Amino acid sequence: MRNFILLLSFTIISFLFAIFTSGEILYYIFFVNVALLSLSFLYAAIAILSISIEIDIDSTEINVDDKIKYSIKIKNKFFLPLAFVSIDENNRKFFPIATNLNSFQKKVIKRNVLFKKRGIYTVGPIVIKVKDPFSIFQMKKTVNRQYNIVVYPKAYDIPFDLPLASDVGGFASRAKQFEDYTNLANLREYVDGDSLKKIHWRISAKLQKLYVKEYQYTALSEVNILWDLYKNHYKADDGNIDEMTAECVLSLAKYCLTNGIPVRLVDYETNKPLAQCSRVKDFSIIKFWTLKLFPIYEIDFDRKLLEYVSGLPRDFTMAIVTPSIDEKLLAALSQININQNIAIFYTNKDRLDEKTKNRLGNSGIKITSWRDMYESVHMEVQHN
Repeated sequence: MRNFILLLSFTIISFLFAIFTSGEILYYIFFVNVALLSLSFLYAAIAILSISIEIDIDSTEINVDDKIKYSIKIKNKFFLPLAFVSIDENNRKFFPIATNLNSFQKKVIKRNVLFKKRGIYTVGPIVIKVKDPFSIFQMKKTVNRQYNIVVYPKAYDIPFDLPLASDVGGFASRAKQFEDYTNLANLREYVDGDSLKKIHWRISAKLQKLYVKEYQYTALSEVNILWDLYKNHYKADDGNIDEMTAECVLSLAKYCLTNGIPVRLVDYETNKPLAQCSRVKDFSIIKFWTLKLFPIYEIDFDRKLLEYVSGLPRDFTMAIVTPSIDEKLLAALSQININQNIAIFYTNKDRLDEKTKNRLGNSGIKITSWRDMYESVHMEVQHN
């Protein structure tokens, strides 16, 4: 732009001097400048139209700490060389590419990007800029093609020690909603108050008395995951604790679903289920929510815990995933007196003091350090 202004100013001045002085040389200078401006503009305009560009991405779904490879293919379809070409793919990890292209030349620029945090990242739209050989004019065009790269937290294959309300596969319960109508347990005589739907009409007709069917009572254990998203618990975090907490949530859900244990992920804001999953193929739902949930909430976690517990039925297992175990949380846990099975997965990089561990142990609450769990997996991988 600066060269354009200087040359244009010089062209105008030479034209004015030529008019007032009728100098032949000044007219020559004026026409040379006009020709230079015209040819430079024409060159830049044709050059920007002659460039084609493509992006080739290996994968659009990866995990944290994984690299993604993609290449930018650029081609000059112009018979003249292009001296100044700039490519900006709107990726903050990289500076714009400055290159040149010979006649009909094709280049491939390769990128390797390491993602340290979960989320959805974009590559594109791509902005291409071309200058003429004298850098007088700059033309640009935008390739409005955008690629989304989804970065999930890592999910480790780790066995979790959960204080389940029952053995995996079912537990005895007398609640009517847990009756298994596929498993007949007994027949007995009808008494007032029995449902007519349970009468075994064929046997009753044969024995001339009303008999009702009794079924086995079974229900699957369910793990309710409470993810601490209170932002003050992540104040001193550089992002690592947040990622470790998300990894713990995802690994826990994977373990449960792989072993046939239903999982409920709780919404921090409303205490309502965000996801209720019972099959391995439902794991993608939990993965989706790990991209949406971040520690941005103002409400203390101990308050959310008490609010949620008040609406829970008996014999449900709670898995609390938190980077902070303070006096408020300990006080809230001491108020829970509903025969609840609680496990806490502590995700802070700092060790938990023995006094707090003992207090939790005396309350019958199991505490597990997520840092120790995943570090043991890393060591095992290194030894192998």
